[in-house]
Amino acid sequence: MIVKHLGSGIVLIEDLIDKEKINSFDFALIEKTIKQQDHYKVNEKFISEGGYEIAEQRDLDTTPIRYMQNIEELPFMDTIIEAMYAGCLAYCALFPVAVESITQHRGGHFIKYIKGGLMGPHSDSPLAYKENSIEPISLIALGNTITSSIILNDSFTGGSVYFPTWDISVAPKPGSALFYPSNYIGAHEIKEVTSGTRWAYLKFFGHGDRSLLVQPEHELYQERYEWTTKFRNTLKDNIRVAEPIWAGNELHNLNQCQREVLVD
Repeated sequence: MIVKHLGSGIVLIEDLIDKEKINSFDFALIEKTIKQQDHYKVNEKFISEGGYEIAEQRDLDTTPIRYMQNIEELPFMDTIIEAMYAGCLAYCALFPVAVESITQHRGGHFIKYIKGGLMGPHSDSPLAYKENSIEPISLIALGNTITSSIILNDSFTGGSVYFPTWDISVAPKPGSALFYPSNYIGAHEIKEVTSGTRWAYLKFFGHGDRSLLVQPEHELYQERYEWTTKFRNTLKDNIRVAEPIWAGNELHNLNQCQREVLVD
């Protein structure tokens, strides 16, 4: 295991799982026995099972396929779980300040990108909200602190992980993993897979108990939405002024506006 800090809390851990074990993983077994995560249609919009909107048909066509249910029954899961645990320990050895924000691991799943598959710029901590509201549809990302992903094969081209804020691009080899902040500091994208099929395993390390969220102040969604709308619209206006390229654009997804942040 070789630990490399690439900057800004982005850590590459090489050889987290050795080649012999990686080669024993049976992707056909995953496809055969694990139900893939689906999407559904609401008011002519596609929504993922996690509650996130898939904006257009082209986005649906390039969306990766996730396998989450009952994966603990797969014969090679113990190897992956042990590796991710070891990887998180190595990450926190570099960033012990993160430990207070880690009380659990969750959301582990396999993710498959076929040819043409990609994922645009995003981070892994925002919640999905109802339209024109800040009432959450899903709390699935609540409390995420660290995102981890391990590449499981190399029979593809493309599919690198790019962190636009820091202009860092990484293409881990099979058995190597990335650990990085789940919030905006670790905002990233997966570049298009130009051939083959890219397999990876994702897991999130975080904190908080979602069962404690039933509190009166959390029901004041309308008042909070007014502040949020003003804040976001002002930011969009500022971006249009600072970056003429965005003038006149709707800017639905502010992740698309992220550029490299230079060090002073």
